[in-house]
Amino acid sequence: MEVTLWTWVVAVAGLAFIGLLCALQAVAVARPRAAWTIENVYGGDPAATDTKAYFAVNQGFAWADVFLWLPIQLLGSIGMLLGQTWGFAFALAASVPYVYTAIQIFIWDRDLGYRENTLYYWIVVWGMWPAFGLVQGAYAAWRLLA
Repeated sequence: MEVTLWTWVVAVAGLAFIGLLCALQAVAVARPRAAWTIENVYGGDPAATDTKAYFAVNQGFAWADVFLWLPIQLLGSIGMLLGQTWGFAFALAASVPYVYTAIQIFIWDRDLGYRENTLYYWIVVWGMWPAFGLVQGAYAAWRLLA
């Protein structure tokens, strides 16, 4: 498959997104109950809710992101840059968690009072993830079907 400028944009953005996410989540895997992890990765206060559930949900996301989502996105981005059909298929698969987890986090943030009605929250904290997932999924599907 032809590697276009848009292929480069989507693939490199995918690497940047998953790199940022997994750098933070790797800290959460290594130090799941550290104060820095709670403040900078999980957000909120475990004492404000069921502490056991708070850590279980956040650690589940951390492990899944690092050991499942990261390899799928890496294969997708690298495969797209190599012009391989399988790369676009992996990129399509990797796009799903961007949207799926954003919905879960949206409900979690709303119900626990973490969501802020600010432009920063809607664009950076929450919005960029599902937006990128939709773009990557649409691009990969379009390329696979074209």
